[in-house]
Amino acid sequence: MPSVISKTLKIKGQLESSEDIQIDGDIEGDVRGINVKIGQNAKVKGTVYGDEVELAGTIEGKIESKKVTLTGTARMTGDILHQDIKIDSGAFISGSLKPEYGKSDSKPTLKPVAGGASANVSPLSAAARE
Repeated sequence: MPSVISKTLKIKGQLESSEDIQIDGDIEGDVRGINVKIGQNAKVKGTVYGDEVELAGTIEGKIESKKVTLTGTARMTGDILHQDIKIDSGAFISGSLKPEYGKSDSKPTLKPVAGGASANVSPLSAAARE
């Protein structure tokens, strides 16, 4: 049984559960859970993290999830990082879809030079020594 944030609740701050979460109220802050469902009248300002995220309401922020479902009433403003995504007809998205969830950063990392020595020599000063 999921933890439920009812439509009468407004929360400012982080919301985290080691189980499922059903949100029907308003949250200003990040949300973390296993399966996170954002109800049709719910609003979240922040990042929603979960193994599965289902959006029927509104998010202004970001979704980071293995599996994302946007229902026909979903309103998403921000980026979605995902592995799998389903978008129903009628869903609104203003942001980027990035199938990168769980992938490591592909940018090369800089490693120090062996010995840790470095020199800052300009061509003129090298020529002046000859």
